[in-house]
Amino acid sequence: MPKFFGFDHVDTRVRSLSQVEPFYDQLMEALGLPRKRHCFVDADGNWVDLKPGQAYNVAEYYEEVQPGHASFFIGFIEDPAMTPTKTRIAFRIESPAELPKWEEFLHEIGARNIERGEFVDDYPAIFFEDPAGTVLEIAARKPAK
Repeated sequence: MPKFFGFDHVDTRVRSLSQVEPFYDQLMEALGLPRKRHCFVDADGNWVDLKPGQAYNVAEYYEEVQPGHASFFIGFIEDPAMTPTKTRIAFRIESPAELPKWEEFLHEIGARNIERGEFVDDYPAIFFEDPAGTVLEIAARKPAK
């Protein structure tokens, strides 16, 4: 069986970048992706580095690049035709004991429809939406024994 090496990056479509960018500025920093850059994705899906003064339609949050280590990033790409779906991105945190702090933080930064998971012992998680309706999750599952 081949080894799974994790995800390189996630591209997430949002209807309005201006509506969600301040939310993700706070959320991504709290999750450990404190760096941000802007770029542009054209109609064919090609990524283009910005020229001075060019408008952007992507906010990318990323880890610092370190030799010998994969650098992870997530990009939020503006797509006015996008309709939020039930697809969900789950971000891992270290411990279930952190969930109350995260729940308070999510309220502070404008998350919507914040709910604790039903199976707190087996699946400690908080489900929520960004200001545009994208479904997200903070999960603190314990490693298998």
